[in-house]
Amino acid sequence: MEWEWLDRPCLAWFGEQQLFERSGAISMASRTSASTGLIVTTVIFAVLGLASFVAFAVFFSKFSDEKKKNADMAAQNAEYIGSERNSDSVRAMLDQAKSSEQKTLVGFLVAQNGALSSRISGERRDTLSSIEDKLKGYEGNDQPLVSMVQSRETRIANLQSELDQAKSARDQALADLKNEVDRVNAIDATNRETLEQTRAEVKQYKDQVEEYRKGADGFREAQAAAVERIRTEADEDRNRLQDTIKTQNEKILVLESQVAKLRGDRGGDLLKPQDESTLVDGGVLSVNEIDRSVVINIGRDRKVVLGMTFAVYPNAGSIKVVGDGEYTPGKATLEVINVGETTATCRVTSELRGNPVVRGDVLANAVYDPNKQYRFVVFGNFDTDRDALATPAEKNEVESMIRAWGGTIAEEMSGDTDFVVMGGRPVLPPRPSATAPLEVALEYTRRFRDVERYDSLLREATATGIPVLNENRLYTLTGKTPQPVRRAGN
Repeated sequence: MEWEWLDRPCLAWFGEQQLFERSGAISMASRTSASTGLIVTTVIFAVLGLASFVAFAVFFSKFSDEKKKNADMAAQNAEYIGSERNSDSVRAMLDQAKSSEQKTLVGFLVAQNGALSSRISGERRDTLSSIEDKLKGYEGNDQPLVSMVQSRETRIANLQSELDQAKSARDQALADLKNEVDRVNAIDATNRETLEQTRAEVKQYKDQVEEYRKGADGFREAQAAAVERIRTEADEDRNRLQDTIKTQNEKILVLESQVAKLRGDRGGDLLKPQDESTLVDGGVLSVNEIDRSVVINIGRDRKVVLGMTFAVYPNAGSIKVVGDGEYTPGKATLEVINVGETTATCRVTSELRGNPVVRGDVLANAVYDPNKQYRFVVFGNFDTDRDALATPAEKNEVESMIRAWGGTIAEEMSGDTDFVVMGGRPVLPPRPSATAPLEVALEYTRRFRDVERYDSLLREATATGIPVLNENRLYTLTGKTPQPVRRAGN
């Protein structure tokens, strides 16, 4: 098997040699005259061929061993350095290795790695993983070590600055504390001195009070006797006055019964002025059935202005108070749209079905009078915008309407007041507690005064017989047609 590497030409050559030897022997046997030199030559060639064959076998075996060694060496080199051996970085490290004391690149890298490990952790044998394990407990371990060190240095510098500031603040605080202690000690000394003086003064006052008390006891006894005497006299005077009042009340009752009897007997003879609110201001001259316009018999000469409204009644007797002070509503309401010298044209703003405006109807407006200027007092909450919410601010619109129609506004009632227009009674909120804010207390006081003034005006107007109009009565007597009340959500 070990001779399998020999090829077929070699085997053929050995066969020919054997055949030649056999034939030579035969020839020598048959031919005794063959040359001895030819045999020697043949033997020499055979020996040389055999030597060549042996030399070839030996050299081929050594070549195979060297080739295997080279392959093993290439595999071993691939474990240390592969295709990157030709990169610029590897060549640069190789140049550094040549220029340093290290003879090989691997030795240079081992030395560099040990130096880095020693620089980082202090141990030359530490690896990257062992160094990372050591850094796991430190903040910022995912950053480069230089950045980590710079960050720590910056933080240390900041902490040192804060520490210096804290020390400075502490020193300042200690100085302030010392100054404050000195100041408090000085104040305490002054207070002690003042306290001693005060105690001396208090003792002096106590002595004086004791003297006054002794004198006051005698004065109190004298005053008590005087008070008892005055009380007794007052009781006597009160009893005497009560008897007088009782007698006078009996006389008043007698006189009132006599007055009532006389009023009943002579009531028809008494002179009573006509209510200002029931006075007729004009009449209807004609009615245009096509455009429902109305011509009235008063114009610019009677101080009629555009926009003025009138309530229409069949006659003067229809303008009267019925029920609980309510006025009879008119059959229609008019609004002036054109003013002439002696007449004016109006449009019908509302009208009762089946009772139209006709010639001869009379007009009334409680605010309007061409011969005088009515004086009004207006107070309370009004709902002129018809939003079902009466407010004090809407009183201004009522006053503006009265002024526009020639009336005047007064803040208080007087002898020349013609009408009192009362809106809704002001709403009084619950009384605030003693701990309520000042603004709440002031607002409650303001509203309480408004309620008192409202009640006072109503009582005074009722007592003096001045006509009292609420918002609806004012609209009825002036012929103003208010808008329907808008409820919430409509």
